[in-house]
Amino acid sequence: MGDSLLFGTVSVFQIAVTLFVLFALSRALLRFKDRKISLGTLLFWAVVWIGALVVLYIPSITMPVARMLNIGRGIDVVVYLSIILVYYLLFRMYVRIEKMEQNITQAVRQSAINAARKSKK
Repeated sequence: MGDSLLFGTVSVFQIAVTLFVLFALSRALLRFKDRKISLGTLLFWAVVWIGALVVLYIPSITMPVARMLNIGRGIDVVVYLSIILVYYLLFRMYVRIEKMEQNITQAVRQSAINAARKSKK
């Protein structure tokens, strides 16, 4: 299986993934315009999605990294790195959720104390 872009053939899978990447990039851009994500976050996701397209159309580009890491196939490098990225993002989400729960607990506690003080007066 060669580099399909270099030979001019594009699979249905490549078209579908390309459409999804364009959709994902448009969502990230809209979130940035709405000021819901930072420029750094927008750039991070742009690099991730554009990198996915590069690997999709030129899969042999991953082979030098695979050789350097002593991993058999280039796609395995992509899978391993993707799994690591997903776990890292899950960890970040977990930390944020924990912080939000603490903030909510603190706010509810303070509200209950304030309500109790008002009812005693």
